[in-house]
Amino acid sequence: ERLPANFAIAPGVVVPAGGYLYDTFRVRYALATQRKLSGTLAASRGSFYGGTRTTADYSGRVGFSAHLAIEPTVTFNWVDLPYGNFTARLVGARFVVAPSARLGFSSLTQFNPSAHTLSSSVRMRWDYIPGSELFVVYSDGRDTAVGTFPTLQNRSFAVKFTRLLRF
Repeated sequence: ERLPANFAIAPGVVVPAGGYLYDTFRVRYALATQRKLSGTLAASRGSFYGGTRTTADYSGRVGFSAHLAIEPTVTFNWVDLPYGNFTARLVGARFVVAPSARLGFSSLTQFNPSAHTLSSSVRMRWDYIPGSELFVVYSDGRDTAVGTFPTLQNRSFAVKFTRLLRF
C-alpha cells in the first residue's frame, strides 16, 4: 500500500506517508450455516503499517425461523506501531426479516467505542421481477462522545432501482 500523505489512524497515532507491505496469518473456524446457530470465529496476526496487528473476531447468525434472524458481530484489533499503540473494537448486529423470498428488510447497527461512533441503517430489498430489484436504504451516523444521547453526524436516504433486460 502506498500512502500519499500522513494520516491519523487513532488518537495520537499518525502513520507517515510511504509504502507498506503486509503479511498476515489467519485461522478460521466456521459452524455449519444450515444450523439455527452458526457463525465464524477467526484470529489473525501480521504486519501493519510497519508494525503488527492482531485481530480476533466473531460473526454469527441466529435463525429463529426461515423469515427472521439476528447476525451479531464483534471485532477486536490490537495494533502495535512504531508511532504508537491502540486497540480498536467494533460491535454490531444485523436484524433480518424476510416475509417472502422476494421481499426482505434488514437493519444494521454498529458501535465503535474507540472512534465514539454509532451507525445504523435500514434496508428494504424487493425483487419485483426475477433479476430486477428495488432497494430503499436509510442510514445515519452518530457521535457518542458528546452528551447523554448520541448527536447526529450524517444522514442519508437512497433508492436504487435495477431492471434486467434480456435480448
